[in-house]
Amino acid sequence: MTLVYLVTEGKSDVDILQKLLPERYLRNTQLVVGGSKYSAQSLAGTILAVKSLPVALVIDADTEDESAIQEKSELVHQLLYQASPGIPFKVFTAVPELEAVFCYQQSVLDMIMETSTDELTWQVAKQHPKAFLSKNLGQESVFIEKILSNLDDQMIQVLQQYPLIQELTEFLDSVASSEVLA
Repeated sequence: MTLVYLVTEGKSDVDILQKLLPERYLRNTQLVVGGSKYSAQSLAGTILAVKSLPVALVIDADTEDESAIQEKSELVHQLLYQASPGIPFKVFTAVPELEAVFCYQQSVLDMIMETSTDELTWQVAKQHPKAFLSKNLGQESVFIEKILSNLDDQMIQVLQQYPLIQELTEFLDSVASSEVLA
């Protein structure tokens, strides 16, 4: 039974979240691909208005500029608030993009790259994760599949500590428990 919707921009985002979110949250969560940032926002608003179920919207910031991120997040929040008749929702902004989770810790990036990276390489990877991983591991769909298929339980546990994954887990926990009690 679907208790909450998780809407993302693209299929690779869904693939990443399916791998990193604990199974107990995935059981009652419908993951949906929006197709683009604006389609995902529109879809999240439609779900809130029509299905009256909680929504987690995960979008890429496409920048590290804090004021731009804050402004974008507030705008999307306001748009969803207008569509939400009191239904819980939350906007999660991946900085600069969701693939940054793979660059969260230098040791994890080293395991993914199957080599030791220096501090400068790690910093570049954190600033432009999708471009960095694509350049070193192949096009996006290929590198996402390769990374996800090579993650072991220990690496998954480390990646689950990424702040966005932690916040998303907390939100899913709060809405799932409130929906079960309702």
